Amino acid sequence: MKNKPIYIIVGIVVLLAAVLLFAGGNRRKRSVEQSTDMSWSSFSSKDKKAGGAYAAFKLLPQLFAYHSVQVVTKSFARTYSKEKELAHAGNVYILVSDNMFTTEKDIDAMLQYVAPGNELFIAVNNPDPVLAQQLKFAVTESSSFQQQHVGWVQRYTDVSIPVDTSFSYNGMVAGNYFSAIDSTTTTVLGTNYKNKPNFIRVAYSRGYIYLLLNPYTFTNYFLLHQQNVSALETQLSYLKDYADNVYWDDFYSHQRSAQSGDFSEWQVLMRYPTMRWALWLSILLLLLYVVFESKRRQRIIPDKPVLNNTSLEFVDAIGQLYYQRHDNYNLAHKMIVHLLEYIRSRYYMDTNVLNEEFITTLSKKSAVAESDIRLLLQMISHIQLEQHVSDEYLQEFYKRIQLFYLNTK
Repeated sequence: MKNKPIYIIVGIVVLLAAVLLFAGGNRRKRSVEQSTDMSWSSFSSKDKKAGGAYAAFKLLPQLFAYHSVQVVTKSFARTYSKEKELAHAGNVYILVSDNMFTTEKDIDAMLQYVAPGNELFIAVNNPDPVLAQQLKFAVTESSSFQQQHVGWVQRYTDVSIPVDTSFSYNGMVAGNYFSAIDSTTTTVLGTNYKNKPNFIRVAYSRGYIYLLLNPYTFTNYFLLHQQNVSALETQLSYLKDYADNVYWDDFYSHQRSAQSGDFSEWQVLMRYPTMRWALWLSILLLLLYVVFESKRRQRIIPDKPVLNNTSLEFVDAIGQLYYQRHDNYNLAHKMIVHLLEYIRSRYYMDTNVLNEEFITTLSKKSAVAESDIRLLLQMISHIQLEQHVSDEYLQEFYKRIQLFYLNTK
């Protein structure tokens, strides 16, 4: 328990560091949320920053007869295989992203989805080349940039209906446009700031695919500028008002490179800052627990008490027994037997011959003076020869044995 103050100090330091980190993170978060920089637009339905699509996502139910919008967090191929409703007509699927990183399975699933009579709205800066090959269009890339007073940034034109409206704001301007289309199946619906076509509708079987090369029209900064919400209403007015199901894709907007495998639920969780913070904090706490609690704790082992000299206790017990009966010789004999047994078991010595050599060896092993041992052995010899022991002699013999037991090591 002497390490407890160290644990308390370390815990306080970690807590203070977490508080400072959290406070700094909140300040940075507020700064980012208030920024109008759209260089790193996320187009996420949960992002309330300038480049997020939170406002557009919240407006969708009003544009589709207050129909609830389902959020998709997996690739189109996986979603199409699990959502049986996508195989039937009457659905609207909206995909908004910077780049469109798909697989051939995704493109095949998209075309299968559209074929029965569904509608797919794709708003990206760079559509997938495989999709371009399937729908016979080509895109010329031109740099996107933050507003440099170019006037309007998106215009909607449709020769079949009287739509000719332009919108502007001080945000990101998309420069890509369609340089080639299949006029037999494709209709131009809008142009960019250079009056180049960037919004088309492609008829595929009984359904339609809408391609808009300006995803910034879905961002919070664009829609909240003046009356730009009308731009969202215009570009989505071509879709079914009473769609059976409306889907918002929140998968491809989080892709930063080509897919290398199936998208996992972990990737979905790691999208959100709060979940990331919770995960890293859990890992940090686990590491701290391992560092400070891995040392094995056990209760203090009490000191083992010194063993009593049982020989003395035995001699006392025998002495009391025989002294009460006043059988001095028998008592002395018992004391001699016990003493010799003690020497044999403790010092591994032969007690049959009690000569000078025995005295010298026993003195070295027991650390008792030779004179004391010699006197004790003489008394033993006297008792064995006389066979009669007076009270005074017995008491003296008892004292000598006691001294021997007490002084031996």
